[in-house]
Amino acid sequence: MARATRFGQLVRDRGWTYERFCAQFGRAARELAGRCGDRGLATLTISRATFDRWVAGDIKNAPRSPAAQVLEHLLGEPVTLLFSRPDAITGLPDLGVLAPATRETTAGDPYLAAVESFRRSDRRQGGSHLYPAVVHYLRTTLGPALFGGAAHGGGETAFRAACALTEMAGWMAHDSGRDALARDHFTHALRLARGVAEPSVAANVLVAMSHLALPGSGPDQALRLARAGLAGLRGAAPVPMLAARLHTMEARALARQCDGTGALKALDAARHQLAQVPIGPVAGWVAPFDEPALTSGAVWVHHDLGDLSAAAAEAQRAVVLRGPERRRSRAFSQLCLARVLIAQGELEGACVVGHDLLNACTDLGSARISQRLTGLEQALAPQRAQSAVADLLSRIRDTARHRQLLFPSEPDGGGVVGEQSPL
Repeated sequence: MARATRFGQLVRDRGWTYERFCAQFGRAARELAGRCGDRGLATLTISRATFDRWVAGDIKNAPRSPAAQVLEHLLGEPVTLLFSRPDAITGLPDLGVLAPATRETTAGDPYLAAVESFRRSDRRQGGSHLYPAVVHYLRTTLGPALFGGAAHGGGETAFRAACALTEMAGWMAHDSGRDALARDHFTHALRLARGVAEPSVAANVLVAMSHLALPGSGPDQALRLARAGLAGLRGAAPVPMLAARLHTMEARALARQCDGTGALKALDAARHQLAQVPIGPVAGWVAPFDEPALTSGAVWVHHDLGDLSAAAAEAQRAVVLRGPERRRSRAFSQLCLARVLIAQGELEGACVVGHDLLNACTDLGSARISQRLTGLEQALAPQRAQSAVADLLSRIRDTARHRQLLFPSEPDGGGVVGEQSPL
């Protein structure tokens, strides 16, 4: 049955005929193939009949990979949103009233495919763009599934996905500068985790809460949350990626408490756990955590312990490890490196990093990027008499004005150094 979709709306807004769509789709497919090394993507085509059905909304389900990956790369939105109704997205899901669903074994996790789709898009665009889409999916798709009715019951797979997406919504709210809202999302996610047998689901939320607590409630609360997550993993099937992330937060909290021995020990534990991560798929509810993310965490451990030389080395490594496809994470690594270089008095190097950063982050939707740019400007201001610094300060101000036009709803913020989302 035909229905209006956002995909059809975007095609009409762009004035794309089938031929124009194919040209754009082919370009996006080749670009994506080059990035991920999958030659098969470069030759992917869409028939006229399929295109016509997509535009008309005459489909039961959103397209699947690899076509879904190319569409997301081309249009910058998850397929779950592209093939939903083009209605205005408003309101938050009232997850607190959802009744636990009966647990059941399923052949697969269809909802977790949406989790991964949102994650991929979030890495490219930033949380400001996608937060409404995630909330919309929670309300209209996962909300009914969690009630456990005969028509919609999704069992434990729906709880896992709802928990993961609610936690993701919290990160997106944090990325948009709304930490109180982020805290509410994380609290909802932890409640949802009670409907799931795997302790890693709750531990994944606890590490997010620890990250948010570090600059807010302080290192004591952050440490308690990280260690509660680690305690929850004991006696269960190992999840090295998640354990590494929890140990990294433990290290950061201990560094804030000036416990150098404990912090470095926790950092070593994180590295050990990360080395145990198997090559292959990881459970979809576990937020990604890799060597660049651990390296970024190590920067702040050394920074807070006063070892700027080690912090600078880790920051440079983090920038190198982050490819251009992870624009937001790379931008945070560059901001981090610039601040450490300024602290070392390496103004010329900081300015070089700053210019590279501005080339990449102008249209990246993240209030935290805006806040860190303000912090970078404030850190450089005392040296504005130097020509290289004056040039960078001018570009930062121009970029800030441009970002304010692109993202007028972003709250203002000061220059808090270095918080980095794992998304």
